Amino acid sequence: MNDILRKEVKLLKALQGISYREIAEYLEISESGMYNWLKGYYELGYTKQKKLEEIISCLKE
Repeated sequence: MNDILRKEVKLLKALQGISYREIAEYLEISESGMYNWLKGYYELGYTKQKKLEEIISCLKE
């Protein structure tokens, strides 16, 4: 699931110009934490995954 979310976040940045910083703020993690997650250094827990799914859904609209 984390890999799918990583791809979705990267698509948001590429297609809509939404910064990783903005997504990190919505997710309530640090910007460096966001970059580390994007690089695959750690996995988000279930709660953060669900929150990120909601954020992605809202930002796609």
